[in-house]
Amino acid sequence: MSKPTHNIIYKARSYETDAGEVKFAYGAIGAAWSDEDGAVSRIKLDSVPVNWDGFLYLRTRDELPQ
Repeated sequence: MSKPTHNIIYKARSYETDAGEVKFAYGAIGAAWSDEDGAVSRIKLDSVPVNWDGFLYLRTRDELPQ
């Protein structure tokens, strides 16, 4: 099996910085693989969050959320 090309992440929680900015913490819950055309063709979830907004985000393995 080839290596995953994407991480599957979700918005775990929000928090406020000392400067009053609202930021978000993300958690990784799985991986996805691309086919030879570059389209995501397989997804594997390692867990399903209990408290989340229902959205999942795909990020390439070399891209990290801020």
